Amino acid sequence: MLLARDQKLTQDGTKLHHRRLVLKAIYNGATLSRADIARLTGLTRTTASSVVAELIEDGLVTELGQGPSAGGKPPTLLQVVDAARQVIGIDVARATVQGGLFDLRGRVLHRVSAPATSGNGRPDLAQITGLIDDLVAAADRPLVGIGAALPGLIDPSSGVIHQTGLQGWQEFSLGGELRQRYGLPIHMVNDSQAAALAEYTFAGHAAHSLAVVLLKRGVSAGIVLDGQVYHGASYGGASEIGHVRAVEGGELCSCGHFGCLETVASERALVRWAQTLYRNDAGSRLLTLAPSAAVVDFAAVLQAFQAGDPGLEQVVGQVARYLGAAVASLVAVLNVPLVVLAGRLARLGEPFTNAIAAEMRQRLLAPLAERVEVKVSMLGDDIIMSGAAALLLSSEMGVV
Repeated sequence: MLLARDQKLTQDGTKLHHRRLVLKAIYNGATLSRADIARLTGLTRTTASSVVAELIEDGLVTELGQGPSAGGKPPTLLQVVDAARQVIGIDVARATVQGGLFDLRGRVLHRVSAPATSGNGRPDLAQITGLIDDLVAAADRPLVGIGAALPGLIDPSSGVIHQTGLQGWQEFSLGGELRQRYGLPIHMVNDSQAAALAEYTFAGHAAHSLAVVLLKRGVSAGIVLDGQVYHGASYGGASEIGHVRAVEGGELCSCGHFGCLETVASERALVRWAQTLYRNDAGSRLLTLAPSAAVVDFAAVLQAFQAGDPGLEQVVGQVARYLGAAVASLVAVLNVPLVVLAGRLARLGEPFTNAIAAEMRQRLLAPLAERVEVKVSMLGDDIIMSGAAALLLSSEMGVV
């Protein structure tokens, strides 16, 4: 009896493996025939055809018609039905929660967002589930599952939040709560790792390995190596470059240490230095954009910088040098060919990006540095929730 059960489990596992192989081949190909699929996957033509038949029956794949003949019977071409399934991606940040309903190509079909409503300025569970409820109600196709991304140390296997900048969420099993409520597959990940998965999946890069440096209130780096998100050995902590010391004897960081990269190269750090500039530079353009130093925000900093404020150019240059040093360390260890800047700080544009790249190149071996591209993400503010959605395409469908 045990032997029969083990054999069935093995057969089921093999069947699922074949299904994922075939679906991934069709998803990543332009249009393929059954013979193409057999060749790409290494499966026999009989097995490939059987799996294709199941995928067509499930509505995931459709026949497009006949392709050009290579001398015999014209092949029937196949394509994934992008609208066949839908996924939910949630971006849980300090001040805002946003989410989207996506098709299988990462196109947003419906979106919702809400500011934090709890007393300490963070989202609460009821707010997150209310937002998900709206997205579930908007779905008109079967849901693959729900992906959620948050800042901090997130265990991707259990869905437990071990440490985060969101107060009151430490050692909280958000994944467990959502599984119990929705009865759907739930996958969670650090926000920068979600951003890296979004870049890899939806941005059309040729690189199979890349790093995304997420520049928001904090600094973190999501890593994709050979097509797989790298989480690290524990707590999904491979992204936490913002809490590596960058300045000896520096300022106190939110993590309790001093001089972390986050204290000198984040949005908060830039705004703090801009406020000092406001107080000390009577010629700063910031004085025309804010009534006092206390209300100088990133929007004012961005506007003044783009208008050519000399003081801000120096401040932004200093931030870029700190980030360039951090990026150089990433590239030296991982040897990734592509570094993507994402988050609000990346809106500083080409001068900022070029300064980071220049600092990186000064700190690396020339043969390594000249092969690395540093660029700004084109996915905008959707990058994290898109990456959360891509988790389902990877974990549940195997197409990424």
